[in-house]
Amino acid sequence: MIEAKWRYRKFNRYLRETFGEKVFRVGLLGGFTCPNRDGTIGSGGCTFCNPKSTEPFDFVAGESIEKQLIRGMNYTRSRHGAKKFMAYFQDYTTTYGNVTELEALYRAAISQPEVVGLALTTRPDSLPRQVLKLLARMAKETFVWVELGVQSANDKSLATINRCHDVKLSQEAISALHECGVTVSAHVIIGLPGESIDEERKTAAFVRENGVEAVKIHNLHVLRDTPLAKQYEDGQFTPMTLPEYVDRVISFLEELPASVVIQRLAGDAPHRFTLAPKWAMNKMAVLNEIERQLKERDSWQGKALA
Repeated sequence: MIEAKWRYRKFNRYLRETFGEKVFRVGLLGGFTCPNRDGTIGSGGCTFCNPKSTEPFDFVAGESIEKQLIRGMNYTRSRHGAKKFMAYFQDYTTTYGNVTELEALYRAAISQPEVVGLALTTRPDSLPRQVLKLLARMAKETFVWVELGVQSANDKSLATINRCHDVKLSQEAISALHECGVTVSAHVIIGLPGESIDEERKTAAFVRENGVEAVKIHNLHVLRDTPLAKQYEDGQFTPMTLPEYVDRVISFLEELPASVVIQRLAGDAPHRFTLAPKWAMNKMAVLNEIERQLKERDSWQGKALA
């Protein structure tokens, strides 16, 4: 098992091991959109998505990537004494666009010598050949980390949340990214409508079997001005309780190899956007309860595989 004091492989520890010291991510907005919103493959987006909820707290409309980066680095330096940074594009689908324009944005983001890597969020359907070639070139110059919106390894669940892609496409995207020399983090959601604990274990097996290096685990929370909010208000969807969520997360962790980096165990959003569940508004309390239950149950990442 993992050392007793490290019951799962934490992201911060991984970054220290990789870069020799703590690395801080600087959130950047590149003005991206999404093929599931602009009509290319769908409209309205995923049922849970309110893109405003991901804007950095200090976002300034119209600010260049260079200015966003420098301002974010200066703030993090003054608050944490940071020396190394990862440029993190997080708005919508950040590999979706003209490849020449994408390259200009990415290069602007890694222009400062203190920036040791580039992190991108994207969808499995937004990695065309020319973009993959670009990522392969970038990966030879800097550390490239792609956060891929897998969400679930169950096609029925993906259809329920209007993802507009299937599990096979997620598998193909992971393989293509690995061929480019890119590190992959899979976004997964615990508590999708109608999804069982066994189906969530299937998603953990998908991560394991496809060699994904990291996962970012989200609790499904209800954000204002989303289709999921209407389902919640109409009584069609009931979020998990905190004990249910903690139990599901631990079950998920037990199915993951110890080598997989756990980038996140719970997600949150600004309170002004969050309708439910109320416990999701206190992320630290959620993390503390997961840690407490791991210790109480003598559980750890990969326990089911031992």
